[in-house]
Amino acid sequence: MSDTFKTIVVVDDDPNVGLLISVILKNIGYSVVSLSNGKDLLSYLANNSKPGLILLDLKLPDIDGYELCKRIRDNQFTSDVPIIVLTGVSEVDSKIKTIEMGADDYISKPFDVRELKVRIKRILKRKDNDSSLNPLTKLPGGPLIEEFTRKKLEVAPNFSYAYIDIDNFKAYNDVYGYTKGDAVIKFLADLLEKVLKENSKGDYFLGHVGGDDFVVLAPNDKIIRTVEGIIEEFDTKIRDYYSIADRQAGYITTTDRMNNIKTFPIMTLSIAIVSVRKSIPYAKIIENIFEIKRFLKSRPVKNKSIYHKDRRINE
Repeated sequence: MSDTFKTIVVVDDDPNVGLLISVILKNIGYSVVSLSNGKDLLSYLANNSKPGLILLDLKLPDIDGYELCKRIRDNQFTSDVPIIVLTGVSEVDSKIKTIEMGADDYISKPFDVRELKVRIKRILKRKDNDSSLNPLTKLPGGPLIEEFTRKKLEVAPNFSYAYIDIDNFKAYNDVYGYTKGDAVIKFLADLLEKVLKENSKGDYFLGHVGGDDFVVLAPNDKIIRTVEGIIEEFDTKIRDYYSIADRQAGYITTTDRMNNIKTFPIMTLSIAIVSVRKSIPYAKIIENIFEIKRFLKSRPVKNKSIYHKDRRINE
C-alpha cells in the first residue's frame, strides 16, 4: 500500500470521537488528520496531497455530510477518494442518500472498533487494486483519461489538453535501474499535482497514461502559466536524480535502440498542448497531440524542457 493511502482524514465535531478514531488508526499504522468541520476539510483537500480515505460525520456544524460528499465527488482532484460516513441516523433512507451522494460505505454510531478497522482495510485494499488507476502513481489511467475528456467535450468544451512525457527516460532507466526510474516517475507525478494545485485551484484533471507519459486538463487561460511552472521546477530538480559525475558532464552514456553507444543529455520534458474551444471528436485531440509530439521530438538535442500549443483544432 502506498504512503498516500496510509493517510486518513477524520472529520467529526465531537473531539472525543475524533480522538478515539485517531488512536485506533495510528495503532495500526495509519497517519491521521483530525478535523472538526466541513470548511476545514475542504481547505485541507485544496492544499494537501490526496488522502487515502475520509471518515466523515454526517452531521457537522457548518456543512452537512451529504453536501460534502457531493462536493468531494464533483471535484476532479478528489473524485476518487473513498468516503466512509459516520452516522448516528439509523433510518434506511438516510443511509441510502449517503451512498447516492457518493459515499463508499457508512458506519452507524456507536460503532464497533473491529468493524471500523475491517471496513477501512477492505476499501483501501479495493482502491489499491483498482485497475483503472496507474499502479505506481495511483493516478487515473488511460480509460479514465478518455472518459473524463469525453465528458468535458460534451458539457464544457473550453479547456486545454496537455500531453507530457520525459525525454531520455529510457536511457536513464537503463543506466540507473527501474527503482530510480520509478522514483523519477513519482517525482514528476507529485510535481504535476503541486503545480496544478497552485495554478488551477482545483479546476484540473491529472492522469497517468503509463510509463513516463502524463495527461493534464486545465483551463485555457491557466495552461501556459501551469506548463511553464512545471518546466521550471522539473528542469531545476531533475538533476538531483543523477550522480555528481553525470550532473557535471550533463549527460549519460549507454546504448541506443540500435545497440550503438551514445550519449544522452539530462532528462527534459516535451509537452504537447491542444487548446479546445468547441465540441470536437476526442480522436481529433489525440491526432493533434501526436502530431505536436512528433514535431517536438524532431527538434535538435535540447538541454531544457519545451512545449508547443496548437489552436488550429478549433478552425
